[in-house]
Amino acid sequence: METVFDALKAMGKATSVELAARLDISREEVLNELWELKRNGVVDKTGHTWFLAGEGESRVTEERPVKSEAQDMLTGEVEQKVTADMMIEFIGQDGAKTCEELAGKFGVSTRKVASTLAVVTA
Repeated sequence: METVFDALKAMGKATSVELAARLDISREEVLNELWELKRNGVVDKTGHTWFLAGEGESRVTEERPVKSEAQDMLTGEVEQKVTADMMIEFIGQDGAKTCEELAGKFGVSTRKVASTLAVVTA
């Protein structure tokens, strides 16, 4: 059976919700294990994102910040609509991605990514 550490190592970085979904266990169990690993110096976190200690810091700083929809409304900028087909095509080309990676690629929130892909799989 895959452990929280193994799943996080395979995913690179992930939220506790994503790890719980991958491992098919409760989020509480995942968080307990993550905090134990953090106390042992194995993993670290930024915001809600967990990553292996020493690996994630450089990757986190390379990502561009996600613009919120409120900013777009205030500035009046009109962005291209991101569709599930666009996300699926990107995943097909580059392999499995986390919600954060897809959100960074398309300049949308992780909530938008989850919502868009949930409609396709429902």
